[in-house]
Amino acid sequence: MKNNIVEIEEAFKLKNTVFIDVRSPEEYIDNRIIGAVSIPLFDDYERKIVGTLYKNEGKENAIERGLEFVSAKLKDFYKEFCDVAMQHENIVVYCARGGMRSRSVVDLMNSVGIKAKQLKGGYKAYRNYVMDYFADLKSDSRFIVLHGLTGVGKTEILDELSDKGFSVLDLEGLAKNCGSVFGHICYEEDPPSQKLFESLIFDKLYNSNDKHIFVESESKRVGSVIVPQSIYEMIVSDDSAHILVEASEQTRIERLVNQYVSLSLKDDTKLLECISYLKKRLSKEKIALLSQCVEEKDYDAVAKELIIEYYDPLYKYSIEKYKYDCKVDSDDMEELMECIGEYVEHLKGACNE
Repeated sequence: MKNNIVEIEEAFKLKNTVFIDVRSPEEYIDNRIIGAVSIPLFDDYERKIVGTLYKNEGKENAIERGLEFVSAKLKDFYKEFCDVAMQHENIVVYCARGGMRSRSVVDLMNSVGIKAKQLKGGYKAYRNYVMDYFADLKSDSRFIVLHGLTGVGKTEILDELSDKGFSVLDLEGLAKNCGSVFGHICYEEDPPSQKLFESLIFDKLYNSNDKHIFVESESKRVGSVIVPQSIYEMIVSDDSAHILVEASEQTRIERLVNQYVSLSLKDDTKLLECISYLKKRLSKEKIALLSQCVEEKDYDAVAKELIIEYYDPLYKYSIEKYKYDCKVDSDDMEELMECIGEYVEHLKGACNE
């Protein structure tokens, strides 16, 4: 770590470390090291001004304008760093490419007694590290894939497994989309960018405390983002363990109503809008019936029709093409969790033989 510069792989191994992102808010929102604290040197407008000056008038003019922007907020900038330094042993600062922004901040902080390191290569080095990680996933990691028709409670099972300390990769949760044409209505937050989605996946896998990782069976696209190819290949691979989750029709109806209505952060207008997207798969009569049921607040009828007419025909083929290691019934969630726990112990025992 010569001259307070640290490589990304070394930085991840440091104890009690915080990453500080000094890029603009816009850059931070698009993608970042997960858990990084945003303390931007420039706001989005200032960054564009400095970048334009650098391109059109040269480095000196850009630096002068940058210093003007920064000087007015040095006091607050220092205070934010102090607050972070009190809680962490190691501070690693990064900008876009490990250039002037992070270098100047690290020099300043060290000059006033706050020990900080600069991430070599900045965000770009981190991004390359993530992509290399996906290209060469650990051979000793194994997915335990949950399959099942809509409404059997796969996401609920993942949440329960996570609460019990199992390693879980909830792709729908990370994508802020709970599946199908209705997927976005359960989340208030905007979906992540493709790059941020990949960073979130990397963070979950890299920090997993178990080589057996639970994941829900997914198509290549989840809402507005794409599952990385290597992750998708692991999901569909015969080398992964595959569990089929089943449930009665009534249980599935209750879960769908709870997921898309009771927990929905939108109103009926959004439900009606989603139903209108099904025109290519359902008849005009079915669309009209579903719309009428929503207007009458008969959500059970909507869920039942969707299960019979839309979800089951859409996903049945993909479920039937797998050979399953075991089947579990989610009508009794407590019993299901016991079965899955026993199955995991069996897997671990087989791996140790």
